[in-house]
Amino acid sequence: MKNNIVLLTTIILFAACGNTSTTRLEDNKAKLDSLQGEMTNLKAAIAKVQEEIKELDTSARSNAIAVKVKTIASGEFKNPFDIQALVESDNNVMISSEVPAKITRIYVKEGQYVSKGQVVASLDGNIANSQVAEIQGALSLAKTNFEKQERLWRQKIGSEMQYLQAKNQYENLQNNLNTAKKQLGKYSLRSPINGTVDAIMANEGELVGTMTGGAIIRIVNMGDIKLNANVSEAYVGKIIKGQKVRVTYPSLNITSTETIAAVGSVIDINNRTFSVYVEPKNNKSKLRPNMLAIITAYDFEENDAISVPTKLVRNDGNRDYLLTIKENGQKKIVEKTSVEIAQEFASETIIKSGLKTGTQIITEGYNGVIEGDEVKIITD
Repeated sequence: MKNNIVLLTTIILFAACGNTSTTRLEDNKAKLDSLQGEMTNLKAAIAKVQEEIKELDTSARSNAIAVKVKTIASGEFKNPFDIQALVESDNNVMISSEVPAKITRIYVKEGQYVSKGQVVASLDGNIANSQVAEIQGALSLAKTNFEKQERLWRQKIGSEMQYLQAKNQYENLQNNLNTAKKQLGKYSLRSPINGTVDAIMANEGELVGTMTGGAIIRIVNMGDIKLNANVSEAYVGKIIKGQKVRVTYPSLNITSTETIAAVGSVIDINNRTFSVYVEPKNNKSKLRPNMLAIITAYDFEENDAISVPTKLVRNDGNRDYLLTIKENGQKKIVEKTSVEIAQEFASETIIKSGLKTGTQIITEGYNGVIEGDEVKIITD
């Protein structure tokens, strides 16, 4: 009896275990079916989003042509051109010797300030000194003789001829002495202006004043310095007195803003240019005569201009136009935009009408597109 009970219990346990395994299998199959359904829906949703991205993102479409663009904005525009000029000074003098002689002494140094009339160098004037001393001795004797003959003539003693000869000799020697002293003065070289010693071109002991001799000292006064430029007659009327310009000195590597001081009214018949003068207010102490300067002037100025690179303006035989971007839904399409030109320069063109601020013009890739093409905009 006892054995039958044990056997019955074992059979019941095995039956219970079999029922549990069957339930878990069915649950897992149901869960798998649910997940597979979710996956199918998810894949469909992903595909839909991908299609929308492809439609919205022009860069994702293989048929869209890559270009770069610039958004138009108005603002100040100046068209520059450069003019070469030289630094000049009216008070720029070269001191030379009028007589052949050796330099005995130079009293100044380069960079030293000198006053008008100041002796800057002496020459060997021994011969001239001797001539002056000789004439002075003869003049003293002639004066004594003249005074004696004058007294006798007043006393009616002696002849008129003797009196006149003594007078003539005395006066001639006076003139000779004045001439000799002037000649002696040429052996002392003096500055004809107030200024600064810019250069000393000779040495003590050197013979100057000969046929092959040159200047000895150069003195400049930078107080009246100016820039002188010869400008093509093509710019007549475009450069005016009072106009602001930019001045660059290449050798000094400095730039400043200056003002046109004067404009010449005559065209040089030989080179078809007219003169323009600038009186610099800046860096004057650094400037030197004959130094090169570059004057940057402007032949066109406008405060509210729309400008585009000249190379982007095209013409189809009937009109000038630019390639611009037009929004067509989510697509970007190339469009021809007709424009009217106000001024055209080498690098920039001023647009009078036809182009609005905010418009996007194609700046790179324009040779690879035509009107109606779909494009994608790329940036650096």
